[in-house]
Amino acid sequence: MPEHILSGIKSIVALNLRKEGKLQREIADYLDMDRSIVSHYLHGRYPSKKVIEVSEKIVKLPMELSIPIISSLSDNKQLTKKLINSLYNIAIIYKSNACIGCGKCLECPYDAVSTNDNIGISIDHEACVLCGDCIDECPVSAIRFKSTGEPKFELISQDFE
Repeated sequence: MPEHILSGIKSIVALNLRKEGKLQREIADYLDMDRSIVSHYLHGRYPSKKVIEVSEKIVKLPMELSIPIISSLSDNKQLTKKLINSLYNIAIIYKSNACIGCGKCLECPYDAVSTNDNIGISIDHEACVLCGDCIDECPVSAIRFKSTGEPKFELISQDFE
């Protein structure tokens, strides 16, 4: 079932990239998938309406809830980073004045969080896969998701009517 929901989320992203003017080839390259599947997404032949509806419910959840769900759907963290970024237009930020120096965030499995010379941390945004684990670990909310613009997704289930 997770792979179906992941397909639904990919479909939402593919249709929104198409609305931004991206070509089928560009969308397939971005999502690292076969162009024929992207064609099915763009023409509403796959996934099913029910999968799209469930995927949209996940996408509409508050980011703190939807991002961990999306992140858990695939082992390909670079893909999930692209999906999350395409949907929410976000980054992870660090507020040094709130940090208590507990070090829990340093347990990042992607080595995206490290200490710096200013007795704080730094976030390597290239290595960060937007999974939110560091946010969950921080007891004082010194690390958070921050929107870098408006969410970029439009819901598509009405296209199946």
